Amino acid sequence: MGKSPQYFNNVFDGSDALKDFLNPDCNPPLPMVELPKRLNPFADQKVRVFAKLMYLLPLLNSKSLPVLNMMLETADKLGSVHTIVENSSGNTAFSLAIMAPLFGIQSVRAMVPLDIAPGKLELLRLSGADVRFPEKGASGIATARKMGKNKGFLNLDQYSNKANVAAHAKWTAKQVWEQTKGELTVFCTGLGTTGTALGAVEYFKKQRAQVTVVGVYCLPNNAVPGVRSMEGLAEISFDWQSEIPHPVGVGTKESFKKSLDLCRAGLVAGPSSGFAYAGLLRFLGEKRDLDGLRNKKEEVVATFICPDTPFPYLDKYSTILDPSDFVS
Repeated sequence: MGKSPQYFNNVFDGSDALKDFLNPDCNPPLPMVELPKRLNPFADQKVRVFAKLMYLLPLLNSKSLPVLNMMLETADKLGSVHTIVENSSGNTAFSLAIMAPLFGIQSVRAMVPLDIAPGKLELLRLSGADVRFPEKGASGIATARKMGKNKGFLNLDQYSNKANVAAHAKWTAKQVWEQTKGELTVFCTGLGTTGTALGAVEYFKKQRAQVTVVGVYCLPNNAVPGVRSMEGLAEISFDWQSEIPHPVGVGTKESFKKSLDLCRAGLVAGPSSGFAYAGLLRFLGEKRDLDGLRNKKEEVVATFICPDTPFPYLDKYSTILDPSDFVS
């Protein structure tokens, strides 16, 4: 890996073709798309809103970036490892099951929540992951960490592994900053492992950029794939609270409705994308004065992260949303 960019002709060949295909350094930047005025209620206030389409990564989800980076950072320590075990709501385990064989590891054990979406469960089976459920009342994170201490097992632990954060600093945030030509002022993402948000903070600090990083958490008694409530975030080892001073809460129905709006606009983005979109709009709506968020052009340039597609969750839209939500 680490070859010069291959995207001039978009052909990946040779013995490392698959690794190069999965490596962001060998691909063009992922698209950013500005939302039309009908999806941006702040357009008249010189606010521009962009969707960062992370779901257009080769594995169709943003978790493939920290997985790749964690594997690269661990590559020289895999000699005695036969199984990687990881707690995951789905996308991390899916990405691991696809990537691990490229690093010589054929077995991936996925600890998943009992309420995992059926479509996500099928994706894990398709990938070849060994799907396991934690014992009732047990923490999947703690279970994976304990299992990872067994001989021949390894728990990469996306919830404490600094390579998770580093992946989003060197790829996600860097792309967004360069694509906005340094004019970005607000970066919004859901809080799951908190790696995306903390990676953005890390990158923007190095640039000395005045970018407000907004983290979105799931409201109590709600559920959105891939993100956590404040209670769930207590299990995360990263000190995200000291770095993300602007957490915003969003619920299930709003996330799925915003996902539906994005899909109908031409952006095939799932509920975690709708979640970040809704969180950004809520953050902007709660600001009494947007002037503190403006760049030198007197614009607010905001982006939200679209982590994956709606396809694994299609059965949930008609049960979570009202029939009237589907009427144009």
